[in-house]
Amino acid sequence: MRRFSLFLLMFVFLWFVPGLFFADSSGTVMYVNVQKTSLKTGTGFFSGTVGTLSYGDKVEIVSEKSKWCEVVSSSNSALRGWIPASSLTKKKIVLSGDRNAVTASTDELALAGKGFSADAEKVFRGNDSNLRYDLVDKIEQNAPKMQDVYSFIVKGELSGGEE
Repeated sequence: MRRFSLFLLMFVFLWFVPGLFFADSSGTVMYVNVQKTSLKTGTGFFSGTVGTLSYGDKVEIVSEKSKWCEVVSSSNSALRGWIPASSLTKKKIVLSGDRNAVTASTDELALAGKGFSADAEKVFRGNDSNLRYDLVDKIEQNAPKMQDVYSFIVKGELSGGEE
């Protein structure tokens, strides 16, 4: 009888406890917390893009893989794909009026997402008047072509671009 009780206890432990550590997050409602993010066909760097989600968009988690979440848009169920988990928050984002009525500019939203505000920039400028933020802004406008990035990864025998 004691063996049976021990067996039953182990069975219950192995059956229920993994759910505490590996809870299924499918069906969880979350919100996009970045200005814009590409909705991808997979988790690879070079996966195709199926659409775009914007700040405040409501999504439902379908599944998770590493640092990526497969989501479906609450406003358009045909819009389904993968985005970085870091682009999501559980906190509901409420925009006043329509999207264009947001009181912060898109630059301010982007800076806030990075933890750097215009006020913080003024403090840094005050500490060193030789800092050239205009050059940082110019560099941010440059984006390499995906084909160039892919060639760089292949030639350098780097990993991480695959799914």
